[in-house]
Parts: sequence; structure tokens; C-alpha cells
Amino acid sequence: MEVMNVIKKIGEYWDERSLVFDKEHDTEDLNAWGATLERLLGEDKNKSVLDLGTGTGFLANMTSKLGYSTIGIDISKEMMKLGVKHAKTVGSDTVFMEGNVLALPFMDNTIDFIINSRLIWTLVEPDVAIKEWLRILKPGGKIMCFNRMQEGIGLNIGKINIYEDEEVDKQLAIKGARMEELRDLLERNGLVDVQIQKLPDVTRHGYDYDPWFVLMGTKDEEENQLIS
Repeated sequence: MEVMNVIKKIGEYWDERSLVFDKEHDTEDLNAWGATLERLLGEDKNKSVLDLGTGTGFLANMTSKLGYSTIGIDISKEMMKLGVKHAKTVGSDTVFMEGNVLALPFMDNTIDFIINSRLIWTLVEPDVAIKEWLRILKPGGKIMCFNRMQEGIGLNIGKINIYEDEEVDKQLAIKGARMEELRDLLERNGLVDVQIQKLPDVTRHGYDYDPWFVLMGTKDEEENQLIS
């Protein structure tokens, strides 16, 4: 199946499930998330944040409310409609754009922070994606991938279909990858100071709640050209 057809089907999947997905965030501790994001992004609010696979704007609307200039990109129009609605409710200035994380409409070296939540396992071409993100990231800028996973069970997750269409699911190259494999993905594509941090402050407690963590990497300060 061609990559663009896979991406189209993924967009349709999330269009159909936007309302259900949106409710998943109802029990998140927004105050804890806000404090965590501000700690990771830093005190300088004159920074740009790009939330990839923004969905209903869970992260994007929080970073905008914190004062960072924020853009949210997604392939699902229905998800972003909810994001716009939430932005109006909370007073966020997030700019929502339809787009593909494999080909972003930004100049080289223009974004300070690229963030995403539960996106990395669903990438069709992960190496292409990371190189593209690195292209638009400013030297010294950071990529932050938020995810939920019990330590050591990545391979078990890999046996579960994320999408109902098996042909689509087969195209997810790193579905269920372990933490060390995700670290390698960033390092082999040119990011430095790659680290994984557990996020206990935003992790809900209960038998069915997997802990949150963030996978982070930095673009080399001296990197002013595309990684080939």
C-alpha cells in the first residue's frame, strides 16, 4: 500500500473516532500537565512550539495557554475541529493546520520545540519523519515525544493492532518499539543528548493506567544543514 494511501486511511480513521478519543483526556490532570510542560520547555515564552499529530489540541492548547507561540498540525479535520472548539473555551491562541508529519510546510531551522503525544508508534516512515522534523528545528531546538508504556512491554504492544485495517497496521514500522529502540531512532537520525524521562506527576494511578514518559532529543547547536 502506498504511503499516501496509508496516511489518508489513518486520517479517515481518526475523523470517525474524534469524539471518543477526545473523551480520553477528561481525566488528565491539566495542572500537572501544565507544570510539566513548562518545566520541559523552559521559562522563555518567546519560543515556538509545533505539536505534531495534535488531534484535539490536548498539548497544543496547554502550551499556548502557557504563553508559547503554538501551532498544531494533524491529518484529521474532525479532530482539529474539536481542538479549535477547545481553544475557544480555554482562551488558547493555537493555530491549527491540516498537514502531514512527513512533509511539513515550514522553512529550515524555524521551530524551537516539536512536541507530540502518542504519535511516534504510529509513524509510517519513522526515519523520514525524524529527518523532516530535524530539518525545521532550530539548532539547539528539541523534539519531545510523549507516550505511555509499561517498561519492557513494547513487544507485547507490537502484537496488538492499532488500526482496524490490517493493511494499514502493517505499515507502522515501529509499532510497539521498546524505549531503547525509540532512543536509537532519534540518535541515528542526528539528534544529540537523547534521553527518556519518566513523568510521574502526570501519570494517573490505577491498574489500567500505563505511566507517561517523554523521549527527548536536541538538534546540534552547530547543525545548520540537512542531515542526509
